[in-house]
Amino acid sequence: MSLRRKLVGGYVLVAVLVALVGAVAWRVDVRSAQRAAITEAEHVAYGVAKDVAFGLAADTSGENPGPLYDNPEGLAAYLDRLGELQGRDIVVVDARQRVLGDAVPENIGTVFDHDTADEVGATVRDRVPRTFVEVSVDYPDGIKQLVVPLVGRDGTTLGAVILEYTPLYDEMVASTRRAQLTIAAVCTAGVLLVLLVGGLLAASLTRRVATLTTAVLDVRDGGYERRVPAGGRDELHRLGRAFNDMAAELERSAREILAKEYTDAILASAAEGICGVDQHDRITFANAAAGRLTGLGVDGLLGEPAATVLPHIEPALGDGRGDTVREHDMPAPDGSSARVSCTISPIMKDGRRAGAVVLLRDVTRQRALEHELRHQALHDGLTGLPNRALFNDRLEQAMARGAAGHGRVGVLFVDLDGFKRVNDSLGHSAGDQLLQTASDRLRAAVRPGDTVARFGGDEFGILVEPADDAAVALMPERLLRAMGEPFLLAGREVTVTASIGAVWDAGRHADAGEVVRNADVAMYAAKEQGKARCVAFQADMHTRLVDQLDQERRLRVAIDRGELRLYLQPIVDTVAGRTEGVEALVRWQDPQAGLRAPGTFLPLAESTGLITDIDRWVLRESCLTLRAWQDEDPAGAPDWITVNISAALLDSPDLPDLVTRTLRDTGLRPEALLLEVTETTLMRDVAGTAPRLERLRSCGVRIAIDDFGTGYSSLGYLRDIPADVLKIDRSFLDGLVGSARHRDLLAAVVQLGHTLGLRVVAEGVEDAAQLAELVGLGCRYAQGYHLARPAPVAALRAAAQPVGG
Repeated sequence: MSLRRKLVGGYVLVAVLVALVGAVAWRVDVRSAQRAAITEAEHVAYGVAKDVAFGLAADTSGENPGPLYDNPEGLAAYLDRLGELQGRDIVVVDARQRVLGDAVPENIGTVFDHDTADEVGATVRDRVPRTFVEVSVDYPDGIKQLVVPLVGRDGTTLGAVILEYTPLYDEMVASTRRAQLTIAAVCTAGVLLVLLVGGLLAASLTRRVATLTTAVLDVRDGGYERRVPAGGRDELHRLGRAFNDMAAELERSAREILAKEYTDAILASAAEGICGVDQHDRITFANAAAGRLTGLGVDGLLGEPAATVLPHIEPALGDGRGDTVREHDMPAPDGSSARVSCTISPIMKDGRRAGAVVLLRDVTRQRALEHELRHQALHDGLTGLPNRALFNDRLEQAMARGAAGHGRVGVLFVDLDGFKRVNDSLGHSAGDQLLQTASDRLRAAVRPGDTVARFGGDEFGILVEPADDAAVALMPERLLRAMGEPFLLAGREVTVTASIGAVWDAGRHADAGEVVRNADVAMYAAKEQGKARCVAFQADMHTRLVDQLDQERRLRVAIDRGELRLYLQPIVDTVAGRTEGVEALVRWQDPQAGLRAPGTFLPLAESTGLITDIDRWVLRESCLTLRAWQDEDPAGAPDWITVNISAALLDSPDLPDLVTRTLRDTGLRPEALLLEVTETTLMRDVAGTAPRLERLRSCGVRIAIDDFGTGYSSLGYLRDIPADVLKIDRSFLDGLVGSARHRDLLAAVVQLGHTLGLRVVAEGVEDAAQLAELVGLGCRYAQGYHLARPAPVAALRAAAQPVGG
């Protein structure tokens, strides 16, 4: 607050005090008038009470009037007379507050209840007079009432007298109005005088200090160059001269202080810990970050020997040869520790060390992150095994040690057989579980010094060092046995084998990449030889693999390029001598190798997953071809067509939708389509396959069991499979002619099919003798080269003619 405001405030306070004195005098005068009105009303009320309790004074000698209390008529007359003479409303009540007398006759006999705080009842009880304001229907604006006790001759309280003293109160207050106005006038004049004189004095004084005040404010705000006039001799001018001297000194000091504060603020707020060490190696400065990193706080660091608090930096404190960096674990009082990097920078003066600055930086998270990134870069996230990069690095080092004469180095390339089937049927979670379990089994099967790595997908690599004769002989067997055990996935036991390719002398190869590639080639050879085995790399394997990869590349684009061809082989009704149906077969018009039979490319399609795309193409082309044939030649066209369905397409959940959509798009009748599933495919999982086949039959198509008798035959499964046609494998016809044993076996199979209500078709009829035997055994339907070779539909239609035996 400014000086002028303080002075004016003081004068205003004096004025307020004068006003308060006037207000108090006003209030006292009003209260005196009120008290006088109440006192006068009490005298009147007590007089009335006396007249009511003891009676009126006698008018004649010897007269003895009784109390009005017991004389209702006299009491009423008395109260009426008082009302006429004095204009007062008086009410007399008994001890129970029942009205005995009132100017309003209707109120007599009622209970007086206009005292909301029970003032009348309280006065009856304690004989103390009281005042109250009555607000009622008769007096909505309220009237002032005084109640005094009514005491009898014997000193008992008979009741009370209630006297309205509003007129008396108004008269008393009005008599004081002039005095009150006088007080108000005098007080107002005093307040104005005080304010006027105070304002003039405050203005005079504040003008003299205004310049000095402004200068002081400038100094407060950092304007140290401001000066004030100081030529006079009074106190204010002497103060001005002192101010000018002080401002000059402050201006010199401010520059020094500002520079120091700026430096201290930077050091204190730095995220890194900073400690200043003197020439005696004691800590003389420490910021908050240093106290936090050491766990000692700033106060715990100051004055302590640096070598005690930071023992790892002691050798660097005394050399004075430039910045030195140390990194160590810093223990904390709570038992934890942090990785701290310390940079020691010596302070030199006149060629001698005068101290040092120690910079502390917490690198715990940075080092942990670096370690995690290194681990992630070199390990598989799912199994925790080393990845291909780390495997190759270890292989390169092992090959270098092998070249130095430390023994042979071997590499095994492991691929899980059937992993895709697990992923597709049980889901990716089960696939991940399979990979984790497989990695655990591989680690358990190798020696402690060997490295197991995951290359990606279902491929693993094993670095065998040293690859001695015992490892070569025993390790593949241990791995195959470990991987051959059933896996428990999603509550089911699943058998997944492994194919292993081996390179037992990595030192003969140029680098790690070539070793792994050749082991991969050997693994593919193991798959080609039947899977679940280990095959060692041979030099010619690489050439075959390159050829296979080239074939795979060409096969992948064969569908889009229109290189697939649909061939049909008739299925003949030997009794009627006509083509009853046809089997759809596929050929590949390879631009490099010409027309290729199914056996030369379908195994490759199955191993690469292309088989489902080929199956879908054959299904659609077959339906389109038969529908067009039936539309153009209803009499000569076959009644139905059979289409082979691979295991991969059978496992596809959208197969029923695919069949329904294809029939709708091509317009072929559902009963004209037979879907062939090999017996081997059915026997993988009869319980799971049967419902899928039933859903296909619900679409209206028929099901045929192909290649019946090829190694997995079980008569029991035939009753569980929803089939319509049984196709006997060509192996049953080998040696049929001239062999009673073969003839009896085939007869039993044909009879079994007929007993189950199946249409029996014999495949692979090569000559007339075989056909004659089949007809004799009651096998009505047959197909084979003797009857008709597979051919394009145009060729079949051109050569269509009755065929018989």
